[in-house]
Parts: sequence; C-alpha cells; structure tokens
Amino acid sequence: MEEKINVFDIELNLLTAKKAMRQVMRYMGGESVSTIELIPMEVLLKGQDDAEWKQALQSVDLLLPSEREILESAEVTDQNAIQDLENNTFVRLFFRYLVKNKKKVFLLTEDEKASKLLKERIETYRKGIQFVGEAVISAQSGSKEAVINMINGVEPDCILSGLSYPWQEKFIAESKALLNARVWFGCTFLLNQQKKEEKASGKFKYFILKRLFRYQVGKTQKG
Repeated sequence: MEEKINVFDIELNLLTAKKAMRQVMRYMGGESVSTIELIPMEVLLKGQDDAEWKQALQSVDLLLPSEREILESAEVTDQNAIQDLENNTFVRLFFRYLVKNKKKVFLLTEDEKASKLLKERIETYRKGIQFVGEAVISAQSGSKEAVINMINGVEPDCILSGLSYPWQEKFIAESKALLNARVWFGCTFLLNQQKKEEKASGKFKYFILKRLFRYQVGKTQKG
C-alpha cells in the first residue's frame, strides 16, 4: 500500500491506524509540537483552488483522510485502510492513548457551542480525557497571542482543535513554532460527523456532498 495519496494536488498520508499511532507516540516524545489533521471531503472541496490554504496545509506533519470516499477517489482498494476509516479506528486509538497515559489536553474552538459539541463528540469515543484548559478564537477576533499564552501557560501534551476552514490550517501554520505542546490534532471533522448524524436533512446533504466530491475528483483526473 502506498503511503501517500493525492487529491486536488494535496498529498495525504495513507497509514493504517496502528502505524499512525506509532507516529503519534514518536511525536509525543519530541521537543517541539507536531501536527496531525484528519481532513474531510468538505474541506478538500472548499480548498481545492485555494493556493494560500494549500500552502498552510504543508505545515501539517501527518495529514490523514477522514472518510472512505477520499480513499475511493484515489482508487485505494486496501480493505484494512477502508475498514479503519469506517470504524474511526485511529480516532478511537488516539483518544484511548490520551486517557491511558494521562495526557493533558487543551481544547480550541471558534465558539462556546462548538466547544460543547466537540466535547460531547469526543466522549462518544472515549470518556476520561484530562482537559486542562480551553479557549475560543475566530479569524476576526484578533486574540491569537492571548490564546497562545493560555495554551503555553498550562503546557498541554495535546491541543485538540476544532477550527473551521481555512482558519484551522492558517492558525497552526502561523503559530506552530510558538506553541509549547507535543501534538496539535485538527479534529473539526468530528463536528461534521455530528451534523450529518443529527437529522435526515444532514444525511441528504452528505449524500449530495459525496456526489459532488466524486464529480470534482473525476474532473480533475481527466483534466
């Protein structure tokens, strides 16, 4: 199995959940912050023609697909990789690791509602995560320095970030060198999961999203 796939000229890592977790453990033993993001179809669609966003995305050390349709678009047929995504195996292993090893976690979102929803979503995977702080920040707030100080003040092992496109990638690209943490994990896709599971309308929108994603990828490949 190839360890990279390319979608819209964006390179994503292709690893089994266990291999990705071994990488996480190496990151946790590092001296500087390493970055991980699970990226969904919706964000790839939004950013396919956004050169500035793609540049910021290059600062992410481990960029993983969060949905099986992304693998299918790259003609990945490895059933272990597909099954890992279907079962959210990496996410489950990651949160279990945080709890088992008593890692300190800082939560970063754009508003209080997103913070509450993200915590709820995380708890469906694993209870007992040790949150040592949280902050809300938006692209318009101009409070980035204050948030960085809050994070560094509690020295978390992991930052769980639920910021939206393109602010998520821009924030970490600009702040990576300033953060006193071991791992930054971009997990906004969990909020997207919440939305698509809440109502029938959410499922219908997700169906349309899959159709659009396949169409755009096919058009790019023919291109």
